[in-house]
Amino acid sequence: MKKWTAVLLGAILVMSMTACGKDNKAADDAAATPPAAEQGTTTPAETPPAKEEPKEEALPTADELLQKSAEASKNLKSFAMKADVKQHIVVEGAEKQEQNVDMSLDSELTLEPVEMMQNVVMDSPEGKVEMKQYITEDGIYMLMDGQWMQVPKESEQEIRDSLDPSSASPEQQVEQFKTLAKDFKVTEDGDAYVLTADVSGDNLKELAKSMMSQAGNDPQMEAMMDQMDIKSIHITYGVQKESYLPVTTDLDMVMAMEAEGQKVSLDMKMKSAYSKHNEISKIEVPKEALEAK
Repeated sequence: MKKWTAVLLGAILVMSMTACGKDNKAADDAAATPPAAEQGTTTPAETPPAKEEPKEEALPTADELLQKSAEASKNLKSFAMKADVKQHIVVEGAEKQEQNVDMSLDSELTLEPVEMMQNVVMDSPEGKVEMKQYITEDGIYMLMDGQWMQVPKESEQEIRDSLDPSSASPEQQVEQFKTLAKDFKVTEDGDAYVLTADVSGDNLKELAKSMMSQAGNDPQMEAMMDQMDIKSIHITYGVQKESYLPVTTDLDMVMAMEAEGQKVSLDMKMKSAYSKHNEISKIEVPKEALEAK
């Protein structure tokens, strides 16, 4: 069950980090209301011209936002992300088991080269786990229970593959999200555009499988995705009006599967916030981590 929930979380993180997209302009509004016509000379008084009503700019479509977000992503070199994940897991076999797993992630990521620092806190019935991780070109380092360790070289590649954004171009990512464009509703929230959608069925499953394939094409992950019955997902995706870079991604997902004679269901809610766009120049690994064996 732990492996399954880790795979699901990985899929969601890939989705939230690859939501990007070409620079088109939204359509302009129609012409302003013309003034009232002048009256004949026999009219005792002239009718004052009608006042022009302030016009509202038309909201961009979901397709336009995804395209512009993809183009903006081409210039994105680094960002920070905070995420809170709440999972309710039910396992039904010989007996029924339920548990809640809460996770928080605080990450900084550079894309050239692909490096990451993240703090992870997970709270489950087994207890609370806190971990700090640095993923750099030179190695992967972890801090757990007050002890630094370096991940063995033979175990590094799977972790690196899950972070590699180069396996899909912005155009490919846009095409993936366009499959959901008809489901998105576009609104405004301050200085951000917000896309929301409620989706279910095979369309979403194919999108999730496509994104999972970007994270290394792991046959075991693919087999697990095939077994999953994705009941529903509610997506909220926010982008800055000026830059079209992501600011929020909220995902509520309900899934189920059968494995080893057990029925497993998962209700997962994830809220993410993005900041520090292009502000992080390098991921610096602490000296004590570099000295770890």
